[in-house]
Amino acid sequence: MDTSAHDINCVLFDLDGTLLDTSYDFAYAMHLTCEHFNQKTLRYQDLRKTVSQGGLAMTKLAFPELEGEELEQRRQFFLDVYFNNIDRHTRIFPGLESGLEHLAKKDASWGIVTNKPTWLTEKLLQNVYFPSTPKTVICGDTLAVRKPFPEPMLLAAKECGSAPENCIYLGDHPRDIEAGINAKMMTGAALFGYLPEQAEDKDWPADLFFNTPYEISQFIENRF
Repeated sequence: MDTSAHDINCVLFDLDGTLLDTSYDFAYAMHLTCEHFNQKTLRYQDLRKTVSQGGLAMTKLAFPELEGEELEQRRQFFLDVYFNNIDRHTRIFPGLESGLEHLAKKDASWGIVTNKPTWLTEKLLQNVYFPSTPKTVICGDTLAVRKPFPEPMLLAAKECGSAPENCIYLGDHPRDIEAGINAKMMTGAALFGYLPEQAEDKDWPADLFFNTPYEISQFIENRF
């Protein structure tokens, strides 16, 4: 894709690991969960690499010997603890603030497409200040399918009043890039996020690569 010729008028963010650093609150909730079930606690760095894969993956990491109903019981306990401690340490990634402020100044459309369920997303966003309100928030259960299927991406573009080809989607997991490609959007890999350990260069056929949140802000300021 010729990114220089692409007319971008909408920025769409993945939530965990791209827009917000939620890892410390996930780690805190998992620490309490492990303590409750007398399980050895996880190293923060190990959990961080798993955040983008969702609650089940994090629970499996902490309780590898369990499956079925017992694993589900711990997953739900973990998510309940996380819900009740969802904004202790979560912040916009340092360096993104100037980009978000620029979008607000230009009255530009932006939104969020996440696989996080609505009940957690809404609680989290209640406690985060953005310079302007996202035009759309698409969650993992908004539609019958979620990323990497294109439907959530296409709905987000529609609600932002943009054509998919005029959107850029930023994410920290190969699934995010796949979703953007499936929706015919420009894609940007947030390499500062919660990258899965097994992710390789070939898994990231993104148009752009951002090593720091500040680089995303620079991109936004240059495009809008």
